[in-house]
Amino acid sequence: MSFKSKFSMFMAVVMLISTVGCSDFINGQQTEEEELKFANDKLVCLKSVPAALQRLTTGEAAKSEITDSVDCLRQALLYFQKKTYGAQANAYTVEEMRRFFSKYFLKENVVTPEFALELMKIKKALLGGSSNHLTKDEITRLVDVLAIVRDEAVDLAPHIRLLLLKVEKDGADWQRVSAAVEQLRISLQRLLEKTEVTRSDYSFEDGKKAIKGFKEFVKEEDTNARVSQWMPVVEVVKNVLMGREAQLGTHTQWKSSLNSLIDLYGLFLKYHYVIHNFDTGNQDKVREVSQFIGQALDLLEGSPQINAGGIIPLEDIDSLLETVLNLPQVKSQLNVRPESIEILYRAAILRLLEPGRNGDSRGILGLEKKHIVALRREYNVWRLVQRFIDAQVAAGVKLTTPIKKEDLLRNYAEFRSDDAIRMGFAIDPYEQTAFANAWQDFGDLLKSDVLITYNENGRVKAFNNNEPITTDWLGLTRANLMRAMTRALILAYGKDTTGELKKAAIEPQGLYTWYEDFKELMFDLKAFDRRTGNTASRSFQEANFFTFSGNGDALMNQKETYEFISLLFSAGLSSSASIYNDMQACQTSDKAVDPLGFNYLQNDCFETQFRQRFGTYFNNLPEMVKYVAKLNQEEWREFYGILRLVARVSPQEPSERVEIANIRTMVTITHYLESIMVTYDKDRSQTLSLAEVQAATPRFLPFIKANTTVKFETLLNEGFAYLVFYGKEGSATELAWFQAQKMWMKDASRLNLLRVIKVMKDKEIVKAQLRALSAQNKANTSKK
Repeated sequence: MSFKSKFSMFMAVVMLISTVGCSDFINGQQTEEEELKFANDKLVCLKSVPAALQRLTTGEAAKSEITDSVDCLRQALLYFQKKTYGAQANAYTVEEMRRFFSKYFLKENVVTPEFALELMKIKKALLGGSSNHLTKDEITRLVDVLAIVRDEAVDLAPHIRLLLLKVEKDGADWQRVSAAVEQLRISLQRLLEKTEVTRSDYSFEDGKKAIKGFKEFVKEEDTNARVSQWMPVVEVVKNVLMGREAQLGTHTQWKSSLNSLIDLYGLFLKYHYVIHNFDTGNQDKVREVSQFIGQALDLLEGSPQINAGGIIPLEDIDSLLETVLNLPQVKSQLNVRPESIEILYRAAILRLLEPGRNGDSRGILGLEKKHIVALRREYNVWRLVQRFIDAQVAAGVKLTTPIKKEDLLRNYAEFRSDDAIRMGFAIDPYEQTAFANAWQDFGDLLKSDVLITYNENGRVKAFNNNEPITTDWLGLTRANLMRAMTRALILAYGKDTTGELKKAAIEPQGLYTWYEDFKELMFDLKAFDRRTGNTASRSFQEANFFTFSGNGDALMNQKETYEFISLLFSAGLSSSASIYNDMQACQTSDKAVDPLGFNYLQNDCFETQFRQRFGTYFNNLPEMVKYVAKLNQEEWREFYGILRLVARVSPQEPSERVEIANIRTMVTITHYLESIMVTYDKDRSQTLSLAEVQAATPRFLPFIKANTTVKFETLLNEGFAYLVFYGKEGSATELAWFQAQKMWMKDASRLNLLRVIKVMKDKEIVKAQLRALSAQNKANTSKK
């Protein structure tokens, strides 16, 4: 909106509700001595008001300039009040004012009768009285209100540019934004105290009509576009916070609603200026994001709609999502369908925030206060752990300072968690118990044989050497995020989750349900591939077999889930994205895109660069890098060939092209290989002896049993070792022969482990084909 339009609107309101000519003057019979012109010494100062207000909106107006301009308006109003009169005694009708200002002051912009009526409703809301006329007493009160406006404008002036998004995106810090928002709150609350708004029946619909009239008044196409676009957003936000039929009948209700709107705008400003570029490696940013989440929860829990009815209806949340996600500015950055988010947040309510329902959606009408309370608990658990993490770094010490595992465990044991919980997070004894359980769960993860740590690129470190295990503040903070996601996943989809989650677990069906709940959003984000169907069984198998703590049973415990999520984000998403972005020179000449919308890469080019820069792509796996560097050409061809083979999404893929889904799988498998080496290569020889392979047998025995006809327990125990050393399943005869010859076997390398993964992949393909065939047969039968 141009300044001309803003000023025209301001003058229309102020002058329309404050001044008219005498009755003869209105009827076109003015006398020479009563003619009102800007040349009059009482009005000449109005000429400088537009420029002063313009500088105010840009934050450039001096205090004296603001004071002089508003005082000029006040003096003009008093002059008009004294020198003019209308057809009614001591009052002016709407039509008198409209005709007067349309003729003498607003010649370029027409005040329609409809717009004039809306302006009078605003007058009534501010000053009281009737919406049919303006009295001289009301002009006196308007002059008093302008005095308050003057003082508040002076206080707001230093913050105007920030409040109107005129400051560069990273040009304001948290404290500066907070100060601006607080001053806005003080100023608006003071105006609320001095006007009649709290006694009026002015509604949101009245406001929409006023803006419609204003659009016609200013005749500005850009204004029309902006108002048309943002008014629906304002309305759906109002519906969420205040309700569709919000009734603000008391001063307290108006004050509460005004505070909610200011809090919301404050959160928007803090996101825009401060946390839009969130970085887990910046301690100040982490602290600010924590405050941001806390303030957002405060806003929801204290909103008028929650206070009045205890619930925000689902349809109001859906409308907000649909309106915001369909904004052009949002779609250009985040092309996510509203229904994808709607499915996910409903699942969060049903499974995470109210797990006792076990997914039963009957009776769920919206987001209730108890759901916000449950969400706040998870937020506070994160804060509790982060408080411990922050305590690991003394003031002035670099965040990258190494922290030994033994020091971390000692500090954990000495941390006064009970005091921290009681004084900072929970007063209720039952809630304190919940926090104590969560604290024990965190300790269970710290005590894992392999502590999850991260390098400077945010990738999980798997150091198969004798270097002492260390982490730092950066790694612990990222780990806390993975821990929070693990906790949410187990709470929502696990069983036995009422106590310590280290005693809970996720069954295959739970992971299947998780996939179904998340798949639409993941499709939109291009994180899931529609061609693979529900990959829960594969993910479950990977967590059981290839995480550091995997044990091969039929459950995903807390450690397995935590390590799986950590590896998934570190390897499958983060590292693969870096590799793809580094391979732009390998794009195919036709610029064709794969099913996920990424450009295909030419395989020969990809393979060459993949090997040349293997050390860069996998700098978190130093011993794997050394191993690959020593491979001769034949060994490399087999290593790369198996990686490419097991990474294929379907047999129909062209072998000469590489797609993003292939890269994700190749990177993940490479991490899985090193996970096994770190876990079982006890002497750090970079190979697995027969004894070390046999130590891994219990983990893989369920797979062996499910894929062999051998029944003898003794031979079954040799099945995994045979698979490792020969790269295939062994028959009973072959296993018996292997038992006699195994003492002379050479140690197994990473290539041996990769062959095992190929066999497991082949088995998974066969099972998938059988499932598809069975489903097709059922479909054919049902048709008959």
